[in-house]
Amino acid sequence: MIGVNETVEDVPPAGEGVRSARVKVRCRTIEEDDLASVVRLLQVGFPDRSEAYWRTGLDRHRTQPLPDDVPRYGYVLERDGAIVGVLLALYRMVTDEAGTHLRCNLSSWYVLPEFRALGTLLDGFAMRDRRVTYTNVSPAPQTWQMHKARGFKPVCSGQMLVMPLLAGLGRGRRVRVATPETLRLLPEPEARLVADHLAYGCIGLVCSDGEKAWAVLFQRRAIKLRPGETRWPRLPCLQLVYRSTALDLSAFLGAIGRHLMLHHAMPWFVLDAVGKLPGFAGHFFEGRAPKYARGPNPPATGDLTYTEVVLFGA
Repeated sequence: MIGVNETVEDVPPAGEGVRSARVKVRCRTIEEDDLASVVRLLQVGFPDRSEAYWRTGLDRHRTQPLPDDVPRYGYVLERDGAIVGVLLALYRMVTDEAGTHLRCNLSSWYVLPEFRALGTLLDGFAMRDRRVTYTNVSPAPQTWQMHKARGFKPVCSGQMLVMPLLAGLGRGRRVRVATPETLRLLPEPEARLVADHLAYGCIGLVCSDGEKAWAVLFQRRAIKLRPGETRWPRLPCLQLVYRSTALDLSAFLGAIGRHLMLHHAMPWFVLDAVGKLPGFAGHFFEGRAPKYARGPNPPATGDLTYTEVVLFGA
């Protein structure tokens, strides 16, 4: 096992002969002083993302309470003091029916081409802790089979575009904006989760039926109508990123649809799923935006709280 800040391998720079001096490359955790260099490298790897995109997400993640033995931001590959690779690892403490445990969203991997052969070492370095459930919520298509080979299992196999107004009236069900007043209807940990995500720019709703109340969170997105096709426009929509475990979402679809249409002029939303959901009017897109997890406590399908989807935004 490779220790933190330990040299992982000696490699000659790509394109140089075997007589060239070998250089030291090591893998280590990201420190606060590294963030400017990390952001610059991520902008090289993801040229469609701005500096503000990365800084906003990292600033939001900075406030997450974490134990001392996990990294705050993730890992880098370093060659003679220069950062040549990065893998963001966004840890969080999760409390649910299984107890309190660690979850880590592996995000935004990039290694300079001449050091690309060492990229798998960066991955292995980041996934050594068997206590942790690792997730990837935005895997590139060329990595799907690699994730399965490494023991990751699908959390969802596609996404469903839902037309909630076609689900009926949902009489007796009430949907309100998440405010300090309506959040008091929720258990304190869940109310805190919703408040955090409102600060990230999510849309929060509190659904109630009598004295019972549940939460729903949406993230503003624009999705490709045909993945991989640049000529087609993006469809403005909302993505469901959280719902209370006990919420029967299908029973509230009509009430949610009316609220989204009246307050956000939005007649549809997307949610992660493993197939077409019974009682939901819409279309299931098999293979769109699959997500994977490996570890003892995988997230529920559709739970994207505190991941890159909400921390960094669309």
